[in-house]
Amino acid sequence: MADMETIDFLGEENPTVLRKHILGLETLLDLTRSIMVIQDRRTLDGFLLLTAMGLLSVSRAILLTRDGNEDRFHLHVRGLREKEIRSALGLRPSGVFARRMRVASGLVEIRPDGLPKRETGDIELLRTNRIRYAVPIRVKDRLNGILLLGERVHGEKLTPFENRMLRSILDIAGVVMDNTELYDDLRRANRAMEAQNERLKELDRLKTEFLSNVGHELRTPITSVIGFAECLRYPEIDEETRKEFAGHILEQGQRLSNLIDQVLDLSEITEQTLRVELREADLNELVREVAESLRREIESKGLSIELALAPDLPPSRFDPKRTKRVVRNLLDNAIKFSHAKGRVRISSGTEDGAVALRVSDEGVGIPVESLDSIFESFRQVDGSGTRVHGGAGVGLALVKEIMESQNGSVSVESAPGKGSTFTIRIPRSEDAEDDAPAIPKVRPSS
Repeated sequence: MADMETIDFLGEENPTVLRKHILGLETLLDLTRSIMVIQDRRTLDGFLLLTAMGLLSVSRAILLTRDGNEDRFHLHVRGLREKEIRSALGLRPSGVFARRMRVASGLVEIRPDGLPKRETGDIELLRTNRIRYAVPIRVKDRLNGILLLGERVHGEKLTPFENRMLRSILDIAGVVMDNTELYDDLRRANRAMEAQNERLKELDRLKTEFLSNVGHELRTPITSVIGFAECLRYPEIDEETRKEFAGHILEQGQRLSNLIDQVLDLSEITEQTLRVELREADLNELVREVAESLRREIESKGLSIELALAPDLPPSRFDPKRTKRVVRNLLDNAIKFSHAKGRVRISSGTEDGAVALRVSDEGVGIPVESLDSIFESFRQVDGSGTRVHGGAGVGLALVKEIMESQNGSVSVESAPGKGSTFTIRIPRSEDAEDDAPAIPKVRPSS
């Protein structure tokens, strides 16, 4: 019965009005289909502006859409000059005007009544620029946007049917806005996942490379130890040669022990179980011990080593065992990458309120593009199977982790062909004197 009454009512209307309504409903259906397939937010905003302007015959319009969780609107404008656009920039989703639009039932006239001073000025500017009406874009209680409309071209008032059409389009647009936001979040999540997958692939490659390098690094000292130990079994070897072979065995054993310690430290860092025992110790004495332990390796390469250690180094707190490994790794690198008959220099002093130790060489240097990655685990400037220099690729990563675990730091200055300078900094003890000698600045030679 209700349907018959509706048909009778429509039949009594002016046929021209009825045809207009039917055409309007067909247009609404087409617009709905078009809006529902849009997945890009910018495309949706532009389409919505043009649709509203065409439907209502207005020459200027502004679309304000929420920018995620931030307290601001994105601004989309048609038919206004840049200086006129600024009048809408002060409106905020948390403002009184936006709160009013959350409960508005449809198209409302823009009025400054009851608004705070800042928003009153914005509304007055909008009205000055012939923006007269506002309609909310909502999904339930969420305000997704506000459509601001200028005067109609022919000065006609909005009919109830046009108002309902506009309301229907904006209701659908509000839902699609939510969908495009979810789609954008999904695309961002996918991009992040792709980046993470690439990172995992790179880590997997580096770990494979690391295992290969570790195998090689273990094999070299073990082969030397076994070879020299075999030679010691021969009774005809004189005492001097026996001592020399024993020295080689000790040297390679220390090298093997250091590599194993690095792998164990790396395991603790990976498992986040690395512990340091801070106490006051003599950094200079620690440096001398490390330099002496590597003297045979230094001499075998024809290098000269210079110790420029400040005699009155202020007291500092660090873990001697871990820090010794740091110094050894840095000195190992300096020896490894130095040219034959080159010079390695170790200096100590103070820098920026901390106790500093600087290890410099005149070797091959590090390319600029590799400076940011050399402290990453498993990373080597040349990690290929044909690389000239050995190493497992964890030494500098351990240096960084150990220093940071002691509230210290490490930095590097280098240039290809001009050598490298690594500097570690350890906080001074609270009762340290302020007149400690400053560490001299040493840069790669040109």
